[in-house]
Amino acid sequence: MDARRLILGDWTPIVRDGIDLLRASLLLGAAGFAIAGDLGGAVLLGGFGAATLLARVINLPRPYDLGFVLAMVLQGWGEALAAYDRIPWFDNAVHFLLPCLLAPVIYIALARIEVLLDPKDETYTRHYVGIFVITFSIGAMIGSVWELAEWAGDSWLGTDLQLSNADTVGDLLFDIVGSLVGAGLLVVWTRFSWGSVRRIPGENRYEATEATTGPGTGPGVRDRTAGQRKGG
Repeated sequence: MDARRLILGDWTPIVRDGIDLLRASLLLGAAGFAIAGDLGGAVLLGGFGAATLLARVINLPRPYDLGFVLAMVLQGWGEALAAYDRIPWFDNAVHFLLPCLLAPVIYIALARIEVLLDPKDETYTRHYVGIFVITFSIGAMIGSVWELAEWAGDSWLGTDLQLSNADTVGDLLFDIVGSLVGAGLLVVWTRFSWGSVRRIPGENRYEATEATTGPGTGPGVRDRTAGQRKGG
């Protein structure tokens, strides 16, 4: 196995790369918790593991597949091992990373079902602004829903997730910063025409695009009339 294949993957049809090993850690962890009699931990890790399998099926570009799986691993194992209580900085790290990693994936998923502009399509400066705003909004929504869920748990189930108003505002701040970073990275991804699907050697090395030449010229315009786009 050469270095490129070792890093980028496509090892075997079943275990394609290191990302699949991360997926397996959730599923194996779920089995381990079940054997140990911890049903809650088993269901938690199993649910996150199932989500990563769905991401595998839809063939996200490798960086976004990795980002999604890392988000699930952080959240799943963080909850299962009580990392939020044991590691002081873990909560802030997760509040930054989850919107940063998940918001672009949700955007790409919506683009794949033609709800939003696909990164492989012809884009202009105004589209970059739209991609940034929508992706940022998705990330901010993730953070807001998270805080609402914590509030609901504290109010109705007697949990103690929201320590104070300052804690909640701090969490939202990290959510917003993570969303800004994730949105910016997706704009860069789109600007360099890296596509919205995983590149599979011999099958889709280049993605076809339906883009045609659009009006205008200048730094905000990309001519994609060549009809061939690189995959992710």
